[in-house]
Amino acid sequence: MSIDVIGFFRISLKRHKLYFVQALPLVSVAFMSSRILLLLLCSVAFMASAQTPVPTEDKFRNLIMDVQRLQAEGKNANALEKLNLAEELQPQSPIIPNARGSIYTAMRNFDKARECFNKAKEQSPDSFEPKFNLTELNYVQGKYADAEASFSKLLTDFPKIRQEVRHLIQFKVLVCQLKQDKVSEAETTKKAFTFMDDTPAYYFTQAAFAFQKNNKPDAQEWLTKAGTIFKLPDNAAYLDTLMEAHWIDSISVPESVSK
Repeated sequence: MSIDVIGFFRISLKRHKLYFVQALPLVSVAFMSSRILLLLLCSVAFMASAQTPVPTEDKFRNLIMDVQRLQAEGKNANALEKLNLAEELQPQSPIIPNARGSIYTAMRNFDKARECFNKAKEQSPDSFEPKFNLTELNYVQGKYADAEASFSKLLTDFPKIRQEVRHLIQFKVLVCQLKQDKVSEAETTKKAFTFMDDTPAYYFTQAAFAFQKNNKPDAQEWLTKAGTIFKLPDNAAYLDTLMEAHWIDSISVPESVSK
């Protein structure tokens, strides 16, 4: 699959991950309120169904959308049931293990999640999504050195990803570096962002440095600025990254600045 198909993913969060990636403007990634990382091959499914409007494809797509909705609502058991129905229609689709791994990640069953993501990678070895999900799994488990290396490799292996995706991954690299006290390396990574960017990476980077210094008032000020300038769907993935780093408790921002 061409990485160009993968648009920016906004996220649905609910204390862990499901990155439902759909190509913009098709998607609003499972937009959530805490963290569900559902980074599926949804873009492929959606585009395939658009090109081949047959009943089976439509049913599969609708089931995957149901999985996304249920995951966003925190109904993981129901999401797994819907996913089983989708698997009956397309048992060889790499979307299935990718989605199942995302649900298990949301359930904090990391061993099963990793098994599923590895299966998705075997089925679609050149795809971005399972590689990202495996890397994100390392990040969630606090394996920051491994996550930093893998996120950096993704940037090298997929040089044409959109700026929104690239910035998010670069931000994750920076947080990994800060969590390892690699401040000088993080300072170098920080140079990738400016306040003129169309993503909130610059503001969250400033907040991350403040959190690393345990300067919570400054960090909150930068989060407030991000919430003033960007909408919550744009900020959600960054807030989630900070949450998984145990620097904030939820992805919400003050009501006065959220949009």
